[in-house]
Amino acid sequence: MQIFLWITVAVLLLYAVFAFLYTTVVIYASGTATSFLWFWPVTFCIALAAAAGLFFVLTGRLPGLKKVAIGFSILFWICLLIFLGVEAMIFMAGRKAPEKGAAYVVVLGAQVRGEIPTLVLQARIKAAAEYLKEYPDAVAVASGGKGSGESISEAEAIKRGLVRLGIEEERILLEESSTSTAENLKFSAEIIPEYEQADVVVVTNDFHVYRAVHLAERLGYTRVSGLGATEFFAVTIQYYVREFFALIAGSCRGNF
Repeated sequence: MQIFLWITVAVLLLYAVFAFLYTTVVIYASGTATSFLWFWPVTFCIALAAAAGLFFVLTGRLPGLKKVAIGFSILFWICLLIFLGVEAMIFMAGRKAPEKGAAYVVVLGAQVRGEIPTLVLQARIKAAAEYLKEYPDAVAVASGGKGSGESISEAEAIKRGLVRLGIEEERILLEESSTSTAENLKFSAEIIPEYEQADVVVVTNDFHVYRAVHLAERLGYTRVSGLGATEFFAVTIQYYVREFFALIAGSCRGNF
């Protein structure tokens, strides 16, 4: 049991170092206003405090808390295994090949700064354009409304990006009312004829495919698959972690 507790201390300290370094990377790459940034300093402090507590138990300074330390360590490893299992599902879904020759390609919106798509959205546009070029009969649905700090809708930014990459404008439908992934899919369905039976590919980033496809199925899409853009950014790890909590929250609400 001593070895088990020491291993837990080592893992917690390694995580604390990673969380500290990754916080600085995200701030440098994306700024202090980055969503979910709080997660890393908060969990850094928790991991450091937990490692210190276990260390004091192991060195005999807190002998009365040994059972608590063992219970905490077991719970920690259970949670870690659940987290890794869910992340594995998310990762594999993002790399699964989409169905060939879909009739419609729904490109999910992401943040636009002024009129310029963020790197995350640019990756989606690029992946969609490659699919649309491979299957010239497919129709694109650019989905996403206009949010704070955006001079144009996300759908319009997607359309412009696809046109720049050689996709004919007449192949692109616009859905400019949505403000979330669920609304992206719901409102896109309203402009896809018989969407329940249509072959649809949902284009998003790799870390988002699992949740997006499951939401689509909940909304009545029966022949849907995902296409994940796999570019790696400084914030990609953060997005993968955030997806875990989004899936947990969705499960609690009965969405999965």
